[in-house]
Parts: sequence; C-alpha cells; structure tokens
Amino acid sequence: MTSKPVTSLFSSALSRIILVFAVTIVLIFSIMIINPIDEEDYAAIMELSWASFFDLIWFMILGWAITETGRFVSYYLDKRLPWEQFSVKRLCLQLFVQCFIVIAVMTLLLFLMDFLLEGEEDGIESDLVGYRQLLFISTLLSLIITAVHTGSSLLLNWKNSIIEASELKQTTLQSQLHSLKLQLDPHFMFNNFSTLSSLISENQAGAQQFLDCLSEVHRYMLYNLDRNIITLKEELDFISSYIYLIKIRFSENLRIEVTDVEDLLNKGIPPTTLQLLIENAVKHNIASRSHPLDIRIFAEGDSLVVVNNIQKIQSTIGSSKIGLKNIINRYKLLSTRLPEIIETEFDFVVKVPLLPLNVSQDESINYRR
Repeated sequence: MTSKPVTSLFSSALSRIILVFAVTIVLIFSIMIINPIDEEDYAAIMELSWASFFDLIWFMILGWAITETGRFVSYYLDKRLPWEQFSVKRLCLQLFVQCFIVIAVMTLLLFLMDFLLEGEEDGIESDLVGYRQLLFISTLLSLIITAVHTGSSLLLNWKNSIIEASELKQTTLQSQLHSLKLQLDPHFMFNNFSTLSSLISENQAGAQQFLDCLSEVHRYMLYNLDRNIITLKEELDFISSYIYLIKIRFSENLRIEVTDVEDLLNKGIPPTTLQLLIENAVKHNIASRSHPLDIRIFAEGDSLVVVNNIQKIQSTIGSSKIGLKNIINRYKLLSTRLPEIIETEFDFVVKVPLLPLNVSQDESINYRR
C-alpha cells in the first residue's frame, strides 16, 4: 500500500486566498486599534464609495505581499537550510532575512502608492509614525504566518516520516516472510524427488500419478508464495493432495485423521503450516507396520491441534528443526499469538492459532485456475 503525499497547509490556492483575506482584516483592525478614529471618520470608511473600495484593494495588496513574502522566504530557506539539520542557523537567518524583505517590500509598495497619488497630503513623509506602525504590524504578521507555516510543515513531515517508517517495516516483514517461504521449497522437493526416483524403477504408472499429484501440490505452493494467510479450507484441500504423496512413501504405516474442523474452515492459517507439521512428525518418528505413526488434526477453541505419537528415530545427527522454526517465525511476523509446542511422554502436540483473514476476495480464487 502506497501512502498519498501529505501537502502543506498553505499549498492550495484556496487556503492562500483565505489567508490573504484574514491577514487583510487583521491588518486593518490592527491599524484601527493603534490609531482610534472618531465617529465621523468611521462613517466615512463604512460608506460604500470608490474611495473605500480602493482602500480595501490597497490593504488586500498589502495582505498579499505580507503573506507571499513569508512563504517565499520559507520555501527558499527550506531548500538551503532545512530545519532538521540547521535549526539554530535557520532561525536566526529566517528572522533577519524575513524582517529585511518585508520592510523592503512594504516600503516599496508605500512609495509606489505615494508616486501614484502624488499631491495627496497623507504620504509617507507627512505620516512617518503611521509608516513605522504599518511596517511593525506587517513584519509581526509575516513572522506569525511563517511560524504557523513552519509548525504545520514540521508536523506534516513528522507524519510522513511515521508513514514511511511503517511502510518500510511492512516491506521488511514481507521480505522476511518471502524468504521463510522459499526455505520450504527445496526441503519439500528433495524428499518427494527421492520418492519419485524409487517409484520410477518399481512402478512407472504409480510414478506418473505421483508426479501429477506432486505438480499439483507444487502449483499450490507457488500460488501462495505471495500470500501470508489463507483459509483453513484451502490448506486442508492442499493437505489431501499432500497426504496422497506421503502415503506413497509410507503406505499404511502412516495414519492421518482430520476431525471437528468444519466450523473453522473460514479461519486463516499461514500456507503449508499443516504440511510442515506432518513432515516434521514423519521426519523424526518411526512409521512401520509394527509401529504405525498416527497423526491427528482437530480443532480446539480457535486453534488447530496437530498431535502425533512419539516413536523417535535414533540418529546421531541433531535436528535443525527448520520446519517448526519456520512456522514460529512466520507467526511472529503475522500475529502476537504464537504456536504452542507440548511434548509429553507419549505425544508431540503443536497448537497453531487460527488467524483473521487479511486477504482480498480476488486472492481466494482456487489456485488450480
């Protein structure tokens, strides 16, 4: 899943227009508060006339200049001195550059207005106090806008970094799961190719049927390589094909029974979990006519239990336990619930939690298609 890029608070045209109007209103009211006017002047200001309209346009130009100056300085310095790397230097330079540019722009606009309205009595030279007040208010408003813009940008960058970290973690988990799944294929194929090699010399018809079933099982494993969780029904369908393969190797020396799972068929389980548990039981236990190996699979609460009787094969080579480790490691990446392994005097028990499905409907299509 790819996240949408987070935009800045003042990046859209509508938000900038609203901001210009807000700054204009604050600028007008600030000047009116600093320089109170009498009722006659107030009535003249509120009167709908061309003079009032042009005054409003003028203040909106000043509001636009204040807003865009702060944004321009911020965007320029973001590229040269990012806050994350040069916070102190950026703060000092931002204050100095922004105050200088705001004062320069506002002075230029005021002189331009004086030039256009040459002959008017209320120019800059005749009202230096008002000029200084306007510069002070404009600079203060510009710094406030920059502070809000910088705060929102840092907050959005922080949110982006959290999203990116989450996506990176998810990608890493998917990579780890993929690697764990790839571990299974060579181990599984080695055992079955050994059986196939024996069948070719003894029973060619049986070897062909075994090969067909093996290709079906392998297709299932390839199909589910990119799926982390499948339904228990899909896993049991696969197990029925796998049981046929393993029965060729052990005949009636191996007995596998699946019971009481009908109510849990739509629950989730990592692919090939049951195959690994059956293979693990066969690998470490004797399965002979006099000592058949019994494997029982049944439901217990919201878990699936796999039990086999213990008839350990005496071997000088220690077990790598790659199958059980693989299952446990996949569960660690998928859930907080982990498989439970219990070894008694007579039985080896593995309880695997059944998980909620997190796959789409499209992924639930039968793998044979």
